[in-house]
Amino acid sequence: MLKCLTRKSDPVCKAQNYKLRNRKYKEEYIIAEGGYAYIWKCENFAIKRIFIQSQEVYKMAMQEIRIMTRLPEHPNIVRIIDFGEIKIQNKMFVCLVMELCQNNLFNVLQQEVLNERRIIEIFKQILDGLEVLHAEQISHRDLKLENILIQGEIFKLCDFGSASNEIIDLSQLNKAQLQQQEEVFSQTTTITYRPPEMIDVLTRQVIDTRVDIWQLGCILYSMCFRKSAFSEQNKIGIAQAIFEIPQSQISISTVTLIQKMLQQDPKKRPTIKEIKISLYGGTEDDEWGEFQ
Repeated sequence: MLKCLTRKSDPVCKAQNYKLRNRKYKEEYIIAEGGYAYIWKCENFAIKRIFIQSQEVYKMAMQEIRIMTRLPEHPNIVRIIDFGEIKIQNKMFVCLVMELCQNNLFNVLQQEVLNERRIIEIFKQILDGLEVLHAEQISHRDLKLENILIQGEIFKLCDFGSASNEIIDLSQLNKAQLQQQEEVFSQTTTITYRPPEMIDVLTRQVIDTRVDIWQLGCILYSMCFRKSAFSEQNKIGIAQAIFEIPQSQISISTVTLIQKMLQQDPKKRPTIKEIKISLYGGTEDDEWGEFQ
């Protein structure tokens, strides 16, 4: 994590003025932080300014730009508006200018209790955004409540720093490569959302878009029960997909969907199309399907 522990004049955590490809920007204040970046508000934009501390961080930043510029414009995906590289006091930064959103799903769940109908409405928007990624053979790999932003009544996927179109067959890697891949997973995914195949690489599964389905299950669980399905202290529980369904008013249909997505074996998890069939009762024209 990048923390602003240096003196106030350090360009890492001080508001800056600069020009990118399309126009000039004047940062106002920090609205979020994580990884190697601070998110700054700038007029009606959000600017993710990434401090390039290594070649690896630079590659990740460039990958995020490639992913975002490759994706078609969609209401449920945060839009990239501009990007570029800048240097301040001999420190290099990569900047991504994106549309500004007012809140995220994590904060919403802290502030209010959602009924099941509202939960499914929001979940459908998340699905619609993710469907665009999967159609491009891109895995998000870091889906979580904090990475679902809100603009008015629209919920949008954000933070594509861990996203990839690479399919990794762990069965083809030697022991050293497996260990290296495990370290990458640890650095680029959030443990309470990390699927079993990433927790226990010795199962030698295929890492692909089914990672996102597990993370969708974690998100839906948290929305329904207002807590995480898994504890970060219990890696064995995650690896074995051991979780409890609390007593609640949540319908059997929704509980069953959560259980399908949180399958230990990624091959048994449903695709987005199959999830939508569950939600819409076989056709998207049937607005609520079995959730009426």
